[in-house]
Amino acid sequence: MATCLQSSLDSRNCWKGRISLFTTENTHHDTATRNIEHNTTINTLLRMRTQSWLCIVLPLLYTTAHGAINWDVYEYGVVDGFKWSRPFPDDGTDPGGFHVNCRAEGTFHAKMYKLIDLPHPPPSGLAPWHDAFEDFLGAREYAGSWDGVDHKGENREIVVMDYVDVPIPVRNWIEEQQRDPSPTNDKKWLYGVFEKPKDSEHKIVRNIKPQPTNEAGELMGHHEDYPTVPDKDKIVMFPAGAVYEIAPLWVSKGSRCERELNNLAKYKHEAVDHSVLAWVMDHTKPNRDIGQRGITFRIEAMSVTETEDGKKARLMWERLHRAVKRNERRLKKEERLKAKKELESEGGRSKDEL
Repeated sequence: MATCLQSSLDSRNCWKGRISLFTTENTHHDTATRNIEHNTTINTLLRMRTQSWLCIVLPLLYTTAHGAINWDVYEYGVVDGFKWSRPFPDDGTDPGGFHVNCRAEGTFHAKMYKLIDLPHPPPSGLAPWHDAFEDFLGAREYAGSWDGVDHKGENREIVVMDYVDVPIPVRNWIEEQQRDPSPTNDKKWLYGVFEKPKDSEHKIVRNIKPQPTNEAGELMGHHEDYPTVPDKDKIVMFPAGAVYEIAPLWVSKGSRCERELNNLAKYKHEAVDHSVLAWVMDHTKPNRDIGQRGITFRIEAMSVTETEDGKKARLMWERLHRAVKRNERRLKKEERLKAKKELESEGGRSKDEL
């Protein structure tokens, strides 16, 4: 439904979540009845041209009823370029028109800080990493918090986890990405790996570079520019919004569809045939009033395939959407021609009066 909220004028997306309802009804009507329903639906959609606001209101009411709405989205807004939205229903049902091949989920423990916490000592602050975090974040665009929310300024949120608590596929992805030396790649992703301080006076000044590999992908061994730091002595820092870019990797390990979930080429922001979907289903907030920073977040991912009924329904809605757009273009053209004729008529009367 969040996709519908972001694309309120797209009739196909607005009604996509109701495909399963349509296909169920469709099996109980004969051909003549379906034709009547088809024509009636077209006329109804055409009348909706001036009522597109409903596509905003209805999803909002739906998500509110299920308690899944993140009001920070509306209060603070989201970062530019955040393309992700919840790809499956809030009530736990499968995406309409799709068969779920398998699903996986996992709950993770972390700490959430705000940038205002940087100068303060642990456990409520991040003073040992102050300079390193500032340098790392300052060189990159902020990826947003949960749902891409941007609290702006010193209220921007970042997540910190022990590196050993991060799933191995995510760790491998972070290190592979960081081995790419291109400036564009370096600025794109917001997972920074840092050493834990050895004592209360130890200040961390930079992120840890991953060990280099040869052409075969094998580690090249010890190098003075790439000190070996055990995973237990590392932390990873990232804006929560960075999770969505690789969400399936967080829950792929040990799942029945591990290979599918590890294939990020199949990971989509909305359901399509033979795709992978994932979302942060829920998360807690730190109790900052008493100095706590601990949170949990739960990710669910699934591999889906479009059903035959789902495909038929999708194609029907695509045809309806094209019909609506054609009708809108026709009406606009008629309005322009009418306005042009009125101007010409007024011009003729003015000449007659002269």
